Amino acid sequence: MLKESSGPFFFASLLPTFCRDSTATLRDLTVALGQPLLNYHDLGELCFKIRGGAACLGVCRMAHACGQLHQAVQNRATKERLITALNAAKQEFSIMQEKLETLAQLETKIVSNEADGP
Repeated sequence: MLKESSGPFFFASLLPTFCRDSTATLRDLTVALGQPLLNYHDLGELCFKIRGGAACLGVCRMAHACGQLHQAVQNRATKERLITALNAAKQEFSIMQEKLETLAQLETKIVSNEADGP
């Protein structure tokens, strides 16, 4: 439905923004976890941001990994546990990014072929 109301290339145009924002948020999380004192409130906000973006795009595995990180932050887990959870989220992001780029390329080709007609 969103695709129909926003045009055929909406999803493909949204992916680079999502990937860029997620990369920045993962970087911010990494920096925040590198600090001597953890700011759990800021960490929670960053987790919420990246988890929400993944959930909106339907990237379930990444959203789940970010949810696990968010839960660890809410439980005020040890820095080691938080880093482990962040690494899992980064791994899921990497997998997702590769798949979404392929999907976006395929969608662009399909829409272009539909526009050209039979």
